[in-house]
Amino acid sequence: MRLSFNKNILRKIIYGTLAILIFVFAAGIIRVKNSARSELSKERARLESHLPFERTNLIPHSKNNVQIWQNIDDTRDFVKFQDTYFAATSGGLVEFAADGNLIKHFTVLDGLSESDLTSLIVFNAKLFIGTRTQGLIVFDGENFESYKFTDRDAQAITAFLIDDGRLLIGTFAGGLIEFNGKNFSEIKADNEKLIAVNCLIKDSSRLFVGTFNNGLYLLESGVWRHFTTAEGLPSNRVIGVASQGENVFIATDFGLVQTANFQTNKPFRLITTLPTMSSLTKHDDQIFFTKANGEIFTLGEKFTVKESPRNKDLSDVHLTGTDGNLFLLAKQGIFQISGANFQQFGKSENNFLSDNFISAMAFDNNGNLWAGTFRRGIDVFTKDGKKLKHLESETVREINFLKPQNDAMFAATSSGLMQFKNDFSSKDLTKTDGLLSNSVTHFADASFLAIATSKGLTINENGKLRSLSTVQGLPSNSIYTTLFVNKSLFVGTLGGLAEIQNNKVLRVYKDSNSNLKQNWVTALCSANDRLFIGTYGGGIFELTASGEIHYFAEIGKFVVNPNAIYSDGARIFVGTLEGVKILDLNTQKWSVLSENLPSKVVMSITGDGENIYFGTTSGIAGMKKNYFENGDF
Repeated sequence: MRLSFNKNILRKIIYGTLAILIFVFAAGIIRVKNSARSELSKERARLESHLPFERTNLIPHSKNNVQIWQNIDDTRDFVKFQDTYFAATSGGLVEFAADGNLIKHFTVLDGLSESDLTSLIVFNAKLFIGTRTQGLIVFDGENFESYKFTDRDAQAITAFLIDDGRLLIGTFAGGLIEFNGKNFSEIKADNEKLIAVNCLIKDSSRLFVGTFNNGLYLLESGVWRHFTTAEGLPSNRVIGVASQGENVFIATDFGLVQTANFQTNKPFRLITTLPTMSSLTKHDDQIFFTKANGEIFTLGEKFTVKESPRNKDLSDVHLTGTDGNLFLLAKQGIFQISGANFQQFGKSENNFLSDNFISAMAFDNNGNLWAGTFRRGIDVFTKDGKKLKHLESETVREINFLKPQNDAMFAATSSGLMQFKNDFSSKDLTKTDGLLSNSVTHFADASFLAIATSKGLTINENGKLRSLSTVQGLPSNSIYTTLFVNKSLFVGTLGGLAEIQNNKVLRVYKDSNSNLKQNWVTALCSANDRLFIGTYGGGIFELTASGEIHYFAEIGKFVVNPNAIYSDGARIFVGTLEGVKILDLNTQKWSVLSENLPSKVVMSITGDGENIYFGTTSGIAGMKKNYFENGDF
């Protein structure tokens, strides 16, 4: 009886054990299946999160009929790559030797998709370059390639950061993007798109994302937190983050704060209020920060702020560290900081432009090219490209129009009408002399001088000044362009085109009484007895001999920039925000030029007997006339 009982117990134990084993095995199979499904789901989600992009090999321009003139001092970023230094500037990519000597200036002719560069970083043994409008450029030391996101407009690439073998890419409008060497994907803060990224910083296990107008984001242990002025930041524009021991310092454009604990409701303590603060960095275990004008500060004991004696005549200043050295980058170039020493690095040659925004151009009677800029006055170059003179003062700064008259060059500026003689001495005509306004936008000369201002038209006839405004029949007092054609003076205004004879408004062309689709007239040009009219947003028109307005509908509506219509007798060149529209006056066919321009935003056009010059927001392109003969540009 006892044996039978023991057999029953043993049998139950065996069956129970088998049941448990079967259950565990089945559970294991289910767990493996679930794990596999989870991994497949994650992989599927990862693949679906990949951002679509286009990769393009950028081919250098192989011909010698195009020349680029730019300013390369305006520096945005600076890194060491393959034993030399590279600077991202508003005028292209610049390579320097270790001693600061210029090695090469890379332009769109070398393959860059644009000249306005924003940021640099070395990743996977290649140089990654951020641009203002054309996405990402990658340089291997010899060739360039382009990466563009096809599902979003990034607008500008603003910051880079290497984090655990991946490259983080901050953009202004396209979000925070991750690149693993093969694919791109977007990083969000709890499904919130991170836009207007201003800076990226990794501190131990914490990722900081500073934005242009929405404060600071912090990712720590997989959890996102968001801080704004409501939590104590001086401003929502975050320009830098740096840590020292347990203390974290956050810089905004209005001041510096410190924290050792992000978990509280009000974690930040104000260190200093500093308007126009522009950068923050840590170097040799010391905290440095700057103002936009070049003032440099350091943090001492107990967070005391010390100002260093530095050059304060700089602009758009920020600090960066590369190859163990500290550099200050500014519109005026690169400066290396070593202790109390402050020395310019890589000074560009004198023949470079003073500024890349070329608002006006003209040739004087000696064949010299005058290039007027939007901020930095005028550069004068000889035929062979040598800079003769830079003209800049409080009154000679914002240049709206240039035109030679007799033996002088006249310049329309925001401070009046300037006249320059051959020795570059000048005199001005201003509101105190009888101008309606010091803001002179344009002028035309024939039997008298017609001066366009922001408050109407001033006519200078034999030294006597009289004025025309809306009271005398002008469609608007805001005048942008003027042109004498035969016996008539045509005036382009914000409200339409006016034809003037004998100092009287003879006729006004507007969208209400003609085929003019846009009243804002920005530029005028005559060619072969034809008058062409450029408008802001409406495209280009022609005033025919019969007095009718013809609209070139085949090329659509677009912005024609002031000073951006020019004719060489065979063609009409029209500068726009997206390149140059070109009309062949013989075939009446339109074509578009967008390649080999420093920027597609063309602000001014002029020419001589051999070349056509395009002034853009990123410098000047000079193109020989044979460049346009085959139509393969």
